[in-house]
Amino acid sequence: MSYADVADHHSMVFDETRNRAYAAAIERVITPDSVVLDLGCGLGIHGLVAARAGARKVYFVDPEVVVHSALEVAQRNGLGDRVQAFQGRIEDIELPEKVDVIVSVFTGNMLYMEDLLPSLFRARDRWLKPGGVLIPDAAQLVVAPAEAIGFHDEWIGAWSRPHLGFDFSHLRRFAANRFLAGSREQSSAWPLLAPPEVLAEADLRTASDTVLDHQAAFGIDRAGSCSGVLGWIRLHLGDAWIGTGPQDPPLHWTPQLMPLDPPWPVQAGDRLDFALRRPPWGDWTWTLGNGSRSQRHSTFLGQALRASDLRSMALDHRPRRNEQGEVLAHALALMDGSRTRADIAALLREHHPRRFADAREAQSFVDAIARNHGC
Repeated sequence: MSYADVADHHSMVFDETRNRAYAAAIERVITPDSVVLDLGCGLGIHGLVAARAGARKVYFVDPEVVVHSALEVAQRNGLGDRVQAFQGRIEDIELPEKVDVIVSVFTGNMLYMEDLLPSLFRARDRWLKPGGVLIPDAAQLVVAPAEAIGFHDEWIGAWSRPHLGFDFSHLRRFAANRFLAGSREQSSAWPLLAPPEVLAEADLRTASDTVLDHQAAFGIDRAGSCSGVLGWIRLHLGDAWIGTGPQDPPLHWTPQLMPLDPPWPVQAGDRLDFALRRPPWGDWTWTLGNGSRSQRHSTFLGQALRASDLRSMALDHRPRRNEQGEVLAHALALMDGSRTRADIAALLREHHPRRFADAREAQSFVDAIARNHGC
């Protein structure tokens, strides 16, 4: 997921509930000697709070260009002398000193969804002083079976109904093997069929991996139709917890429904077994069991893959560059500091005439490559 544009940060900058909770945790630990790393700072709202609270120095770090906009905000608010900005991955950046506090928002909607926690762990191990503070310092993934009849029908059941006389029903399986995020109003109205369970906990002060392989057993306490399992996160900030559960105050993160298709009728007193697995940077697999019934879903199965796609995923596959790869490799080779963007675009059009319809398309291609891979 990219956060390259300033407008992409609207929901985070103006998340009143989340930011006030972060601010309280930050202000609780800041002293005039504090050095703070705002990791993945975006527009720097949490680092700005630390600077305003009196921190000696705040380092903004973000791979996107918006980190410079964050610095502009600091300067316009009279905090520029306390803030220094670095664009890049924390793995590639050399900070001037170690820090007393690391503030991050690396948990995503399902704790491990965006694979950002490994960067937090590396930052912690390299840059946090002994006895330093992480905000947040712990996180939980919470799950509960839910009844979302109308929502399930809208996003999954609809595939089984002809549209304009055409049958799309064989594609229903793709919709049933992906996470579904309803609006805040929708998810808060879905009845939970059993009390929530903490499926996974991460002590961010000591954790070193993001392998998810956990099980939960639910005791159904009301009859209904199980549409799937709802998952959400809780974060420990200072001495308080915030979360994205259906009854929590709204946050920009959202709970996710792991669907069960078809839904199962359940009765009070039933036992529902649930397992969730996900390797780092991998696909999510969830399995539900109820007596003799068992059903497995996976985001891997939510992809429309051909046999050739599956063969290319094998570890012993020996990939070759396709035509697009050849053009990309040629573009990168031409970016040796001796040519302008216009020169590179002209050369690419000359050597790859089938790839580019006109000069404007070639120039747009080069501009994107230069932004992402040039300096």
